[in-house]
Amino acid sequence: MDRADRPAPEVAIGDHVAPTRTDPVAAAMSEMVGGPLGDHARGHRWWDAGRVLVGATALTLAAGMVTKTACVPSGWSNPNQPFTELCWTDLAGTSVDAGAPPRVAGWLERVAEWLPGSGTVATTAVLAVLLAALALLATALLVRVDRRRPWAAAGWALGPVLLVHWLSWELVAAVGLAVLLWGWATGRAWLAGVGAGVGAAFALPVAVAFVGVVAVGGRLRHRVDALLAAAAAYVVVTLPGRATAETPDIGSIWFLLGTTDVGGSATTRTVVQVLVLALAAGAVWWLVRRAGRPSPLTSARAGLVLVAAALAVAPSAPPETALLVLPLAAIAVRRWRDLLVWQALHLLSWVLTGWYVGQALVPTVADDVRAYWLAVLLRVGGLVWLVAAVLLDAGAASVDDDAVEVGRGEPHPDLDVLADAGDPRT
Repeated sequence: MDRADRPAPEVAIGDHVAPTRTDPVAAAMSEMVGGPLGDHARGHRWWDAGRVLVGATALTLAAGMVTKTACVPSGWSNPNQPFTELCWTDLAGTSVDAGAPPRVAGWLERVAEWLPGSGTVATTAVLAVLLAALALLATALLVRVDRRRPWAAAGWALGPVLLVHWLSWELVAAVGLAVLLWGWATGRAWLAGVGAGVGAAFALPVAVAFVGVVAVGGRLRHRVDALLAAAAAYVVVTLPGRATAETPDIGSIWFLLGTTDVGGSATTRTVVQVLVLALAAGAVWWLVRRAGRPSPLTSARAGLVLVAAALAVAPSAPPETALLVLPLAAIAVRRWRDLLVWQALHLLSWVLTGWYVGQALVPTVADDVRAYWLAVLLRVGGLVWLVAAVLLDAGAASVDDDAVEVGRGEPHPDLDVLADAGDPRT
């Protein structure tokens, strides 16, 4: 990595790092509101990072609702319209793949139908309110994962991926990841496990991220507590009914190979998946050794590398699975440039996937799947970019910039969001 390409040394104002003084993209964007933070600036008494980013998340969610308005007049009833106009949502029963969330999600839909109003639009609106509350909670938690970098949560709050995909059940899994990061960073191993368990019930790759996050810091007892809590939460959520078994479907490299003569047996898929995850585990080991001291940054990086590897070789990877990457990337990736490059590649993949599924290309390029090939390559390329970014950043630094240890069993008083249960944490 060239010297000019390395992240600038972190500049702290008080106990917090000022992103407009460390990140070129953040500095350029800040020109709209007066420029980077000055040497003599003081924080506002009320408008702290948490409140600002919760408000920003609300605006992002509102904009995301607007992106679905093309499907509202028809109630998502036209066969191809949700995909060609990029307004599909599994809350309304439209999805690009054949997968299904756990039966608990179906129960929530039935509860939503009991409320005033009728029809798909009314049910979707009720479920959207529930998911919006969860997204705001995720922002509040991510702000408190790393007390020196509260503004890192802006990667989640202002992420284009959140804007276009939050109306999906994968958001529950993403919020579970936020709970995992916050709980592990503040010494609440059982809460971290609950978040991971619930998240894995809605999207299994969360289980892989859980392994990476808890591999950094903490004691063996804390890891066992987190594992037991994750297993219990997963069983409780999936006991009424689990998601359908996954076969090669939209977004996966295996579905892509299935469109050619190469194909790939189940055994081949399993071998490749194991090899890729083993390579990712080796990268995580190197990250932990390179960091030296455990920190929220290293913990998020470990989870990001593993979940990116899992999604790259997953048997089904619809565009909404990018939500599983976003909370980890917000904490793990220190430069907005890398976050934006990944999301730009993903959004291009999302558009091509929608057009392919909705057969928008058929009138001119009948039976041509090259658009889908490009969509898969763009999706996987974005994941590779993120992994390369965190590995190069870790390799360029002599030690981790963060001095905050994670998983120690002693939460910092400024990081508390939920009321203290009164249990001793030693």
